[in-house]
Amino acid sequence: MTDILMQLIADYGLVVLSASIVLACLAVPLPSSVLLVLSGAFVGSGDFDLISVLIVAYLSAAIGDQMAYFLGARGGDALETRLAKSPKYSKSIRRAKAFSAKWGGIGVFLSRWLVAPIGPWINYASGMSDYHWRGFTLWALLGEVIWVGAYVSLGILFSANAESIAGLVADISWFLLGALGMFILGRNLLKNARKAVKKRS
Repeated sequence: MTDILMQLIADYGLVVLSASIVLACLAVPLPSSVLLVLSGAFVGSGDFDLISVLIVAYLSAAIGDQMAYFLGARGGDALETRLAKSPKYSKSIRRAKAFSAKWGGIGVFLSRWLVAPIGPWINYASGMSDYHWRGFTLWALLGEVIWVGAYVSLGILFSANAESIAGLVADISWFLLGALGMFILGRNLLKNARKAVKKRS
């Protein structure tokens, strides 16, 4: 898979990177983080210009975040109802809402880079829940600075082992998301157990 992505980047350059980032922000399952690391590797090898990669990646992420937010805001309950018909999408939205409710703006920030797989769903959930646009935009833009800077830097630093690093980045993101899901589930179970004990007493 990584070989194919490297070939696409080599053949079509930053157009592939930009399109994948925008679509990934809309919850299309594309490995944008992997492509970002690979783009950094091409910077390290002298094939890509660093400033161009940073600008294209950052603007694409900002545009994608805004598109998903406004789709969530315009679609509202109707969009949520439609997504709820799919068990996979329903679970993703519920997880994003729980994360947003707990962390607020910091959650938007963290979902850009630390738990990136949940990021697109945070975009939709923020729009659906009428989370303030300015707050969302500020935290999203700050988070994308970390995401773009860190992942491109990884590609540059480990350009000789870009494929291995890209795979590791993807694995870590999903591991952190799984750990987050377990944490939220455990917290909810504990809360429900406490309520049940109070009712009995």
